[in-house]
Amino acid sequence: MKEKSYDVEQITGEQLKAGRILLGWSQRTLAAKAYLSQGPVTQAEKNNVRKKSTIMLIAHVLMEAGIEFINHEDGTFGVLIKPDADRAEEREDG
Repeated sequence: MKEKSYDVEQITGEQLKAGRILLGWSQRTLAAKAYLSQGPVTQAEKNNVRKKSTIMLIAHVLMEAGIEFINHEDGTFGVLIKPDADRAEEREDG
């Protein structure tokens, strides 16, 4: 399968949430790292954000921490975590 390049319109809330969980971060932690309140993170994970800039910001923070978003031409999507990712010291709930 051929991968699509990184495109914010292709990133889903499910991918954002999966990336956050792979890092062991709570919504609150991700929000803090993105300089947002928790609300926009919650809404983004529910695919309920109108501003592309919010999704771009959240995605960028996750990518900087070691998450890679995968979107294939056939509609298959997912996330990968790099071995040196910035994982939480202790797993967080959320």
